[in-house]
Amino acid sequence: MFTIALRVLWNGGVARIAVEQARNAKAKLLVYRESFYNYDLSGIYVEFLRRKGEKGFLTPLFRKITEIYAKNRGDEATVDLDLIVKASRIIKEPALFHDQFAGITGYLRKVFHGEDYAIYLHETSLTLKGIKYLIPKVMERKVLEGAKIILTNSQWNKRVLEDKGMGAEVLYPGCYTIDEVEEDKENFVLAVSMWDEGRRPEIYGEIAKRIKGRLIMAGSWARRDTMEEFKRKYPEVIVTGRISEDKLRELYKKASLTIRFGFDERGPGMAVLESLCNGTAVIVNDGIGGKEFVIEGENGYVVKDWKEAVDRINEVLENHKLRRSLSINALETGKKYSWRNHAIKLTEIMEKLA
Repeated sequence: MFTIALRVLWNGGVARIAVEQARNAKAKLLVYRESFYNYDLSGIYVEFLRRKGEKGFLTPLFRKITEIYAKNRGDEATVDLDLIVKASRIIKEPALFHDQFAGITGYLRKVFHGEDYAIYLHETSLTLKGIKYLIPKVMERKVLEGAKIILTNSQWNKRVLEDKGMGAEVLYPGCYTIDEVEEDKENFVLAVSMWDEGRRPEIYGEIAKRIKGRLIMAGSWARRDTMEEFKRKYPEVIVTGRISEDKLRELYKKASLTIRFGFDERGPGMAVLESLCNGTAVIVNDGIGGKEFVIEGENGYVVKDWKEAVDRINEVLENHKLRRSLSINALETGKKYSWRNHAIKLTEIMEKLA
């Protein structure tokens, strides 16, 4: 058995991938800090270093430091350096660390115990500019260069790492596919994310004003005040807030389309893949790694901006035959990915560390 190390268990794409890897690969899940989440952990061997609501002596300091780099993500995004160090005294190889910060644990294990480790990189800071990013970039480079194996979630991320002199292997996330496309798609468009100001929710608000159907924004918000301000400004949008996995799957199946915008977000955005696996076509922009799943005009569209997205959405909402064709093709794309196959490949890779 190998260990999967996750810094924060909350309703975000990183945690979702780690949970399903642990479930399907029968790996141990070591969670540094528990936050709010809706994941089913039954059947998973999970250990928590800090339970929900607990704080360390230095937590306020770590929150202040984290705010310098991720102001809009709220307190739950705090990088707990004390837990990163604590984990280095607990974890044993082989281990896969989700993101470069958890990877500090692996780096410490290698320095003090000579153990190899693997990293699953979701996003990289190596392309960021500005003096405030100097320390995180130096840290990330050391962690990545120290890793025996670097996995990442998109070809885009792989190219960036190669440009920085580091090799990586792409292991796309998995999904659970439905058997057949929902016959009675409803007249709404779905957007799913862990929402914060950096995801530019106002774009979805502007789209909602102009489409010939409803727009539902599902998923947790990093900050409640951000959500409430958005709801006040864009009453046209149905905002679910935190939502159960079962209800989210129903929305994916019933939606006519799923839309997702990214802004130099090289990871795929789990909503893109999960939508396809539930037989719903996607519309994305060029700034998100999920575009790698899109076959233009067959299972979705890559648009240049939100105004083009409005045109595409209305075209699909008004054309049942087109919507049906896109949906069938979306499910066929989704069937190429499964958590089972992902876990088999991951296990093969992790055996190289043993």
